[in-house]
Amino acid sequence: MKTNQVCVSHKNNHKRALSALAFLVFSLLVVGCSDVDGGNLAGGAGVQETLVAEALSGTPGASNGDGVSTPEPTALAQEEQPVAPTVAVGPGGQIAYIAKTDDGKTELMLANADGSAEALALTNDGAPKDTPVCSPNGEYVAYAGNVDNNLDIYMLRVSDRSLTRLTSSVAKDGWPSWSPDGRLVTFESFRDGNFEIYVVDIQSGIETRLTNNPGGDGRPTWSPDGHWILFVSNRDGGADIYRMDADGGNVIRLTVEAAPDASPSWSPDGQSIAFTSWRDGNPEIYRMRADGSDQQRLTSNNARDDYAFWSPDGQEILHVSGESGKENVAVMDANGTNARVLTAGNVYNVYPVWSPDGLYVAYQGNRNGENTIYVMDLNGNVLHQVSLPGQQTTEPIWMQP
Repeated sequence: MKTNQVCVSHKNNHKRALSALAFLVFSLLVVGCSDVDGGNLAGGAGVQETLVAEALSGTPGASNGDGVSTPEPTALAQEEQPVAPTVAVGPGGQIAYIAKTDDGKTELMLANADGSAEALALTNDGAPKDTPVCSPNGEYVAYAGNVDNNLDIYMLRVSDRSLTRLTSSVAKDGWPSWSPDGRLVTFESFRDGNFEIYVVDIQSGIETRLTNNPGGDGRPTWSPDGHWILFVSNRDGGADIYRMDADGGNVIRLTVEAAPDASPSWSPDGQSIAFTSWRDGNPEIYRMRADGSDQQRLTSNNARDDYAFWSPDGQEILHVSGESGKENVAVMDANGTNARVLTAGNVYNVYPVWSPDGLYVAYQGNRNGENTIYVMDLNGNVLHQVSLPGQQTTEPIWMQP
């Protein structure tokens, strides 16, 4: 397999219990940094966060009547659509993902995106892993790993599978995010008694604390130009989205609703931010400008819509929709129109990620009780399975030669 590549990855939300009860509600909603069990290998994404969000915002109520109308998604794919594993079709590049084997070991795997050849293990320590994200040039994958019963940030070089431990705190470190130039990795840490955001230089190993607030700060996400970092915080009482300079200065609160706002995602041009809000009684996808202005609702369904992920050209947004009663992969135009569900049926289909050319989607699908990584086109046609049979797999990231 080729290993010189760039990549497209998407941060996913996770359901992990925390050791700090005083911070439990916030962290389950927007941080999720604790004992890693290899990702969401048991079911659909976001169920626990929904319950926590309702506890924060009260019993879900009616819409605020802002008049935004979004077409109901239309299912395109069927649950039992035949899938042919390891058939070479269409998409290029490689897909890394987390796999848990029958013996309980968790490894980071790498497979060809076209379904050819057999997936290979990039790690061999068997330790729980979570939130993998590849460097801008595709040379490294950073992830949260629990090698010695403590969650820290690790960096794997794909070409020779060499591993570097970037953090060694006795507290939990998680949610890595690469700077656009690939020199820095931000992460969230509980080392100060509450969640704060840090950054580490991958060459020198020097760590710098970027936030310092009695509230919890987590989920750092770099802007495409590297000037800003988005994060989610409860420093003003509820979960809201904030923006700061790359050095931690000039913190600006972008959302001010009483209901939780979370899961921010930058548009490729850095001009817009998609995010999830509970302000209308259930999770919906919104977008706003980079300064927090012009907030618009993009989805309007009776179930959750969450985890927005912009297409490489910024014209479409992938997300997870619960409209069918199960969580499925959906896509819409960036203005909320032309919404359609790409997967369907009584199974969970979550963790979608775009191919670098924007023509395909990799995702975690649950069929016959097994979580598997599939590739489909934008008509919802499943092309093939890329993960090995018999593994419980999750959190794909797409890498391009």
